[in-house]
Amino acid sequence: MKETLPILNFFKKPNLLHFVVCAFLVIMGCTQNSYSQGSVGIGTTTPNSSAALDIVSTTKGMLVPRMTSGQRDAIANASVGLLIFNITDAKFNYWNGAKWVGVGDELTWFTGQGQPNQNAAKVNDLYLDEQTGDIYQRVYDSVNPLILTWNRFNFNKSNKKQFSLTAKNAPSGFSKQDFIFQGANSVNAVICSPAFNLPDGVIISHAWVSAPNTISVKFFNTTGAAISLDGNYQIAIF
Repeated sequence: MKETLPILNFFKKPNLLHFVVCAFLVIMGCTQNSYSQGSVGIGTTTPNSSAALDIVSTTKGMLVPRMTSGQRDAIANASVGLLIFNITDAKFNYWNGAKWVGVGDELTWFTGQGQPNQNAAKVNDLYLDEQTGDIYQRVYDSVNPLILTWNRFNFNKSNKKQFSLTAKNAPSGFSKQDFIFQGANSVNAVICSPAFNLPDGVIISHAWVSAPNTISVKFFNTTGAAISLDGNYQIAIF
């Protein structure tokens, strides 16, 4: 009588172990196929082809490693893009190749009409005043480093304008001339320079924003007679 090989005998006599082994082989085959395609799905049998891992659920979320700042800093050779949840700061952190960065800690742009809110934004954030073109950056005050303030810049050519005076005289002593300059406000510094040679005896004392959208220039006439101020004046706000 011929003997039957164990492996052939196994397949000839189906039993519970037989079905378990077959199911395992089928699952392994599907898993290998899933990996070979480069996409793994959890909660879906058709993971998105553009994703290495596609997790689908309407009742559960995903947890990334949670650790303290000290545990995070002890990670050796962190890869760029490594993500953890920092339980010390209660925010997500990622490694940018040089340092750990809190998600949301990067600078943010704000825009608005007029000066920025003194109590808004975090350090390094930027704000654009759409009225004047002024750009503000949120920085620590140079006098009091514990207080955040706005540092103002201006990169908009509209901060410079030319004005003409006609039939205007400077009497002896001090006198003032006003110019309408849209967008000027009390935080602006002002520079006024004549586009011609002022007559001898007349000095521009100073210029300032005397009211919203109004620049005032004070002249001083050192002589005892009126002197003409007619000509073009370049005025800039900063």
